[in-house]
Amino acid sequence: MPSPSSSRRCRLLNGMLLICIAGWAFFLATVPMALAKERADEERSPFISGVERFGRHDEIDTVATARLLVTELSCVACHRSQRSDLKPKLGPNLTAAGTRLRASWINDFLHSPHETKPGTTMPDLLSDLDESERAAAIDAIVAFLASCQQPYPELKAGGANPLEDEFWNKGDPDRGGDLYHQVGCVACHDPGEEVEVASSQSSAIDRLLDELDPEELEDMGLASAARKVGSVPHPELANKYTRQSLTHFLHDPEHIRPSGRMPSLKLTPNEAADIAEYLMQQNGALPKRIDDTTRDVTSSEQLIKRGKQLFGSLRCANCHDAGNKVQKSFATELQQLNVDSANSCLQDKDHLAVDFALDDSQTEVLVRSIQSGELAVGELNAEANELVQQSLLMLNCYACHERDQMGGVGRYRKPHFEANSLADLGDEGRLPPGLSGVGAKLTKDWLPKVLAGHPSTRLRPHMTIRMPKFPKTTVEALVKNFEMADEASTQTDSDVFGEHKSLAEDGKQLTQIGCIQCHAFDGQALPGVVGIDLGGVPNRIRPDWFREFVLDPGALKRGTRMPSFFPDGVSQSPHVLDGNADQQVAALWSYLKQSSRLGVPPKIAEALAASYELKPEDHPMILRTFMNGVGTHAIAVGFPEGVHFAIDAKTPRLALAWKEDFVDARSTWFERFTPPIDPLGLDAVAVSPGTEFRFQPSDRSQEPSSSIFIGYRLDSKRIPTFRYRIGGTIVEDRIEATRDGELHRTIRVASDGEPMDGELKFRLMEESRVEIDGSNRFMGASGLSVTVADEDAVGKRTEQPGDTEEIWVSLSDDRTLEVVYQW
Repeated sequence: MPSPSSSRRCRLLNGMLLICIAGWAFFLATVPMALAKERADEERSPFISGVERFGRHDEIDTVATARLLVTELSCVACHRSQRSDLKPKLGPNLTAAGTRLRASWINDFLHSPHETKPGTTMPDLLSDLDESERAAAIDAIVAFLASCQQPYPELKAGGANPLEDEFWNKGDPDRGGDLYHQVGCVACHDPGEEVEVASSQSSAIDRLLDELDPEELEDMGLASAARKVGSVPHPELANKYTRQSLTHFLHDPEHIRPSGRMPSLKLTPNEAADIAEYLMQQNGALPKRIDDTTRDVTSSEQLIKRGKQLFGSLRCANCHDAGNKVQKSFATELQQLNVDSANSCLQDKDHLAVDFALDDSQTEVLVRSIQSGELAVGELNAEANELVQQSLLMLNCYACHERDQMGGVGRYRKPHFEANSLADLGDEGRLPPGLSGVGAKLTKDWLPKVLAGHPSTRLRPHMTIRMPKFPKTTVEALVKNFEMADEASTQTDSDVFGEHKSLAEDGKQLTQIGCIQCHAFDGQALPGVVGIDLGGVPNRIRPDWFREFVLDPGALKRGTRMPSFFPDGVSQSPHVLDGNADQQVAALWSYLKQSSRLGVPPKIAEALAASYELKPEDHPMILRTFMNGVGTHAIAVGFPEGVHFAIDAKTPRLALAWKEDFVDARSTWFERFTPPIDPLGLDAVAVSPGTEFRFQPSDRSQEPSSSIFIGYRLDSKRIPTFRYRIGGTIVEDRIEATRDGELHRTIRVASDGEPMDGELKFRLMEESRVEIDGSNRFMGASGLSVTVADEDAVGKRTEQPGDTEEIWVSLSDDRTLEVVYQW
């Protein structure tokens, strides 16, 4: 009789067999395991994602690990080499260090890099100096870097992206936390401890991993899939940055870190401010907007000059651009290094002139590779697939993407990768696509656009994660190596399909048999469809790959939900082109190449003909939706008078107003990922770019508070009155259209049980320029004019930095304010 443990093993093995049959066999390839030392959380050694995830566990060879250490530690910045694969990562641009970084943090960092920023790849360059020399050198370098000043770039607002004055001080930490866990930050960095994720159902392989113990995982080659992936550590952000500098860095990281190790997630300025505020508060910054400046050092010219000299002599300039012409100097070339030398940075840890704080494992790999000559000039003979792997390791692409059964989203990070509205596409709909064979799949023109994060390449709007934007210079070589490694074909569509132009109408007919149920065509789709848009496929996909994929999807994309319509090469549509599979695939290609001219498939056209335009006729209509220029908490209200508005219930604020046609509710009602809609009518005007109500408690040491939306009521005319709570007060907000094309707004303040202990204000207008007609009519540069009935309530005009003006109105208990909007 088998023991309980052997019975359990048999049951698990049977489960494994079933999963293999279901298409999960690619996870089970045996991964060589070594009894590598795990990295402890408190370790000071440099954190390099590819080394931590793969190198420590012998999942890449030692040569690849050594190359990665050399590039990411920027060894060749000082020890020059002619090897093109050892190009140093280099450090951040310091031309505006004094503007971006707090001088106190620079001081702490130079004193103790590995304690101040755990995991840093920056070495301690002053470790062999005595304490007095060290302190003097640091004072001088801090003075020099603090003198490196540059103004922040001036960011422009857009129609759907209003930009408040000092937007970096107005980030919403709740919105920022949502974005941080949705757009891709947690692919590399730790998720917040406070976040609870209601994830989609876990996959079969993940459920199996939960049942296996470490020994069974290793026996079955699943230890890599089960292992927790380490996170790139954050420094103490509140000590390092101001809100302004962190916001600008998140908005355009390439400007500061041109290596692309921190890629751009294409955040809007407001999104960057939201995430910055979330991170600052996570790192102990006070919510209060204090004097948020980095310019806290005043130094003599002599001290700054001394710092500049040290910046050159210590070889800081070899890795950092500080905007000054500092003479670089170089150490022994890489291939001539003697690791046993007294000056080596790889030996006696107590007497290192340059201390990287390498651990024993990292030191051993580097020493062995240098001594063996593996990093010598003549040893460069890497295949294209090795160069691809190195690029993916350096850029940490493996954090999101799997290629050749390596990498992909870590098991414990998957819950943060979700689809909008939980679109029912499983892992294929929420996890980034694999990169196996991508060089043979994507065209020569399209692949660089994908890697550079071009807006046109966003083909999966149902995913919350964003494909990052990497610097063009960083990915140019990767594109070529992808093509060589994957043996990209140079065949044209005529080579693959022959003469196919006349088959386009047949292809259009074939799309109705299975394609339209899952895919959009040139932006048009059946209700509820969330698959990739097939419009423009011939611009993105190589014709030979398309043919192979359509004939047998599972052979090229493991785990795909795309079914085969040609099992064993036999068409399931014998009535089209006599059932000739090759001709039918050619017809599909031909139609997709001409779809913009031939129009969408007939069934989609029929669905589009059914109108979902909301037309207020007898009474107002209300639609809760996602709306451009308003947000994901939009409430659109349409009136028979042809004047309409939308409020943002999250802020809350009266965000947009427009005339004539109201809205189309089709996407809101039928599309599971609910893309933001636009007004159908004309003359849309942004009314308020941000929070309209502000309450300042009598105790001025307390932070001002904003209003909270608590619902709305409908009167007998079905006109809504919106209700907000702020500072122990209820505000009732009724907005009604008139036949004259105006919006009449009535704001009433009612105490919520206690007298108002503070000052409540309403922002009547914010524009780049405001003109006053009389004493109570204000006209903005956008064409919007606002008239207030109570002249005595209007406060003084407030000029804001950035050439904007605000008009505020004071409110008090039981006051009713009448406002009229015209445009």
